[in-house]
Amino acid sequence: MQLMNTVNEFGSSISPMFEALSIKVISFSTADNPHQKDYPIEFEILTRTKIDLYTQEAITNIISIQGYIPGSISIGHQHESFFIIPQSVHIECNYKLLSIDKKDMQRILQHAQPNLYYSEWLIEAIHNANILVELKTNQNTFTEWPLGIKSAVIV
Repeated sequence: MQLMNTVNEFGSSISPMFEALSIKVISFSTADNPHQKDYPIEFEILTRTKIDLYTQEAITNIISIQGYIPGSISIGHQHESFFIIPQSVHIECNYKLLSIDKKDMQRILQHAQPNLYYSEWLIEAIHNANILVELKTNQNTFTEWPLGIKSAVIV
């Protein structure tokens, strides 16, 4: 398979499947809730994969992050009075998550299940990403908080 054909084939067979892909993630952090301690924090990450014909790359970006902080999240030492408050989170962004070149495209296309194989690459990229979100605190300020992905699944 020639490399230019690889880019075209990836663009026509793999890329459309990942045009707008929703991934549910659960953070390592938990929120304290009046009714239940250690409540999991879940987010939905929407990604988009596009082919850049000029650079001959497939680029997957996170285009939005949505979720809800169901309780408070302590920041710093346990007895400090600084914490993230419960809130809805909706962030529009253009975070470059994964970029693959023609040789990686060829390797993915030659796999027995190329869509599943590329999905695994995306999940691994999310696990390795350092994603910070800006959240409100109890002191009427904002702080950057790392999502810290515990698990991720394509929905």
